[in-house]
Amino acid sequence: MSKRTLEIFVEVCDQQSMSAAAQSLGMSQPAISAAVSSLEKEYDTKLFIRRGRTLQLSEQGRRLRQYADVILEQYDRAWDSLHEQHSEESYTIATTPLASELFLPSLIRSLEDTQISYISSESGTIMNMLKEHQCDIVIADHNADDSGFTYIPLYNETFVFAASSQYIKENSLSMNALLSKKLLLREKGAGGRQAFEAAVMKKSVQVRPFVESVSDLSLITLAQSGAGIAVLPQRLIEKSLRKKRLHTVKVKGTDLKRQYYLVYRSDMHMSEGFSALIQKIRDCAGKEDK
Repeated sequence: MSKRTLEIFVEVCDQQSMSAAAQSLGMSQPAISAAVSSLEKEYDTKLFIRRGRTLQLSEQGRRLRQYADVILEQYDRAWDSLHEQHSEESYTIATTPLASELFLPSLIRSLEDTQISYISSESGTIMNMLKEHQCDIVIADHNADDSGFTYIPLYNETFVFAASSQYIKENSLSMNALLSKKLLLREKGAGGRQAFEAAVMKKSVQVRPFVESVSDLSLITLAQSGAGIAVLPQRLIEKSLRKKRLHTVKVKGTDLKRQYYLVYRSDMHMSEGFSALIQKIRDCAGKEDK
């Protein structure tokens, strides 16, 4: 029985609902169910009884609940006695390249009083780093619904279709018309590419980019030169829009957004310093989303 599993059990007790506990903890309902099932398997007993839409503790569940708070409190006391004070804690935050460009500058300013080191790499790499304890927090548009991680929604990134007037003068297109144009896209798996492919999925057509790049900046340069229509983060091209080097093209039936998350290991000790760090990141993201 891990500390995290016991914390999940307590939250389900308090909420009397696995779905409500999942929402409160920022986890998926299947992950909550799996944690409760593992406890029941470990103790070879049922801990909850369903009464209509609510869960009530069984007799064995009530016994475990009596000890749970004491166990968790003693665990935290032991941890605090063996580790440095939160003022001396240092953490590593890993972000995707896009989050590094658009969110990291304001985050660094917000965390000037905290000992932080930063890493930027593609989503799969930093999620593996988190799993291997090579970083403490990941900021990415990645939600694998993994019970080993806790996901907290941070902000939405909006993507737009952008082109120069020398390539296309229209400000709106149908999806079919768009697909006939030269598309400038990020590589498969990138946030903007995934948002675009989700929008065209119902058309049952294969996306064939004219240019595929690992760099948003190269796509901006190509779009400004008249090479085609690019899918780009809106915040990244604000300067180009103001200077009329690019204009946005609305495509009927599309709303390209990607949810970014703060991710940490579910077994991470929630010290005072780590909890304060998470809140600072959430506060910073709240300003970004306005």
